[in-house]
Amino acid sequence: MLPRYFGQLTKIAISYSVAFCLFATTAKAQSKGVDYEKLGQKQYEQANFKEAAASFRLAIYQGAKSASTWLYLGESYDRAGEVGAARQTYQTIQKHFPGTTECNRATERIAKLRVPVATIKASPAAAPAVASNSAAPTQKGIMERIYIIPPRFDHDPVSPSTIRLVRNLLTGMPPTMYKILDQGKVNIYLTPSFVDKFPETVGVKNEHLGIFFIKEHGRTYGTDVYLCERVGFDSGTHLGPILSDDILKEYFYTFVSHALNDCLELPSKDRQFISLYKLDYANLDASDFRLHAFVAPVEGVSDTFAALCANIMGSQAAPSELCSRSFPRCRAWVVERIKILSEKKP
Repeated sequence: MLPRYFGQLTKIAISYSVAFCLFATTAKAQSKGVDYEKLGQKQYEQANFKEAAASFRLAIYQGAKSASTWLYLGESYDRAGEVGAARQTYQTIQKHFPGTTECNRATERIAKLRVPVATIKASPAAAPAVASNSAAPTQKGIMERIYIIPPRFDHDPVSPSTIRLVRNLLTGMPPTMYKILDQGKVNIYLTPSFVDKFPETVGVKNEHLGIFFIKEHGRTYGTDVYLCERVGFDSGTHLGPILSDDILKEYFYTFVSHALNDCLELPSKDRQFISLYKLDYANLDASDFRLHAFVAPVEGVSDTFAALCANIMGSQAAPSELCSRSFPRCRAWVVERIKILSEKKP
């Protein structure tokens, strides 16, 4: 679940539609030649579970994506008391490694997890606020699952205007999409910046994108959407001004689209969708640089799905408009699929 975005989003945003783990690690992440999987196992054996989770996260990011590595990550979260992250990791194992010993173990561990409890406080804008290391409750409607990450590093808190913007964007979505996101227990986290949510990433560079984590606009992990109100400029903690409503809007639609993909159990991998994608693809000029994200090997299909969903939600950004024009069969399929699934009882 690696980052795929269009236009300028390609270089900055990152989204993981298979519930990829949270990348919180130290400056050692920039070191070369470190076997983070072995390091994580050693830390796990020494009962340093938070450190082990950080190492296993980085190991998976660097390509160690076996079921056993995912299970180590889940159990590290589990023993560190990070119930929400543990549950999500176990569910990822169930989805992508069915029938394995690790899947059976994940199922057993999920049954034993305690119900997560979050400490909720009212913010000045009347939106829920949740501590950055808390697991959000999922028994409420999506409008009550907008959580505000408290600031660090003397940053300003998320502004009331950004909270209102996100609430308005949710309210303005097509009812079919809103219903699926609501029933899918999607959580929205608004944070001053990426490092306010993941302070361990200060000074750490995302090697995949070649930028520091503080420059990222947000991410999607399964059904958890993180949107940053500001971004930084370098390896420190200094932030720029609040992003414009138009920029926040387009990133929000992009991240939520990947959450929708997860809610619908990855329809971007549906055989019928892929067949329609190939038909639309055959009529394209694949050399058109504007389409590079949508025709890329492996990731092009999921990027196309996300861009189509963003456009259906209300995005008027040029890339999502271009995608809708270029993949008409796929767009029609997405609209129909969402309509059918939204009519199902939860």
